[in-house]
Amino acid sequence: MVSGAEAARFERCGVVTVVPRSAGGLALGDDPALLLRHGAEEFLPAPGTVDRLAGAYVREGLAVEARTEVGLTVSGAPELLAQVFGHPVRPVRNKYIRETVRHEFAAVGPLRSRLHPGLVAEVRVPRAGFELGAGAPAPRATPPLPRDARRLRLPEDAVRLAGAGRAHAAGVRGDGVRVVMVDTGLYDHPHHRAHGYRTSVVPALSALDPAVDERGHGTAMSALLLAVAPEAELTMVKMACETFSFPVAAFQRAVELAPDVISCSWGTLRAEPHLHLEVADAVRRGITVLFAAGNGSTDRRTAMFQSVATPGALTVGGVHVAPDGRRRAADLASSYRSDLFPGRRVPDLSGPCGTLPHGDYVEFPTQPGCMFDRRNSAYDGTAPDDGWLVSSGTSGATAYAAGVVALAVQQGIGKGRALTAADLADACLPVTEGRTLTGDDCGGVCPNEAVGLGLLTAPV
Repeated sequence: MVSGAEAARFERCGVVTVVPRSAGGLALGDDPALLLRHGAEEFLPAPGTVDRLAGAYVREGLAVEARTEVGLTVSGAPELLAQVFGHPVRPVRNKYIRETVRHEFAAVGPLRSRLHPGLVAEVRVPRAGFELGAGAPAPRATPPLPRDARRLRLPEDAVRLAGAGRAHAAGVRGDGVRVVMVDTGLYDHPHHRAHGYRTSVVPALSALDPAVDERGHGTAMSALLLAVAPEAELTMVKMACETFSFPVAAFQRAVELAPDVISCSWGTLRAEPHLHLEVADAVRRGITVLFAAGNGSTDRRTAMFQSVATPGALTVGGVHVAPDGRRRAADLASSYRSDLFPGRRVPDLSGPCGTLPHGDYVEFPTQPGCMFDRRNSAYDGTAPDDGWLVSSGTSGATAYAAGVVALAVQQGIGKGRALTAADLADACLPVTEGRTLTGDDCGGVCPNEAVGLGLLTAPV
């Protein structure tokens, strides 16, 4: 199913992350816990630094794919990267992931910038990402499945769980709120067209095709976010094709778009310290950033699958709501004490989530025949090429929560700054039963370590 052209494309185009030197000399390096003691503004370079670096790299024939005040993503032929940064950067297959083919980039030696070395703190090979899944005829606008009270159908059941019907009736539907979802892409699905959603796609790298969603995860997540906030202006930053992904570049592109909200239903393969600085800087700018807590993953330093719990971002766990309305901590969701940020508890709050073994909970539209369409058809009752799947982990919980945040932003909550969990506490329903996959029990009280403040619903 994987195109050989995909691997060949990136054999000809390597990618690096360039971190400019801060004006005060402070560097994050491999210690993101510095963000607990220093604000993101202390890592900003002197004015004009990013412009000078970007101009120099472009003049050498490289492409600046994305840039923020704290980092640049630069791509080019391996030989040209070697000339500028000391060594070529080439794709290699991740040998630890065997159920699917996943590639990442590697350099054969340390990377340093030959251009303006005094302005560069470090040059890194970016980590790949992973989407948090629980486990080609033209698609239909509605799911090809009989109604099942145990499953959520979009948009109506998401609206019901969020208690958003009254907000929608009052005109609070996400109007004027700019939301960016960083995910695998957004296919032009009949479901989205039938509901009149306003969407666009921006590729994180020029080598990614914005017209397709090879994995299908982003298309699914967008449908849940838009169910809750149907009038939000949603831009998908496509971060992946089937075997490559570029989470740092995609997050930088998201920040460049200056949204109100950034939704991230993924983690990274191995630690990616610089991503935490990008996230902290986005929060400093007033952007509300949401990350999925994980479906068993944490931010343990040595783990292959890393969740993201940057201070200031909202981390979203999982709550399963049964047909009778009973709420329990989802047994496939993560909860944990951060290894990177002492004192940080994850999640801050929670959204709707499926249960083990497969998370069969939400009926999602996706790209026909994509990776998730094929994979989930083995157990969810859909066909491998019908453009529908049934699933939901903390990915879906995060997309849902981002939709709720969009409604809150429209109502003026936060007044232009990044929202905090405290801003949303009154809109959370208590969850006092259940245990997460990582072992935290609600213990009969809420807030608790399993679900944080509880199930987020629409503010009133």
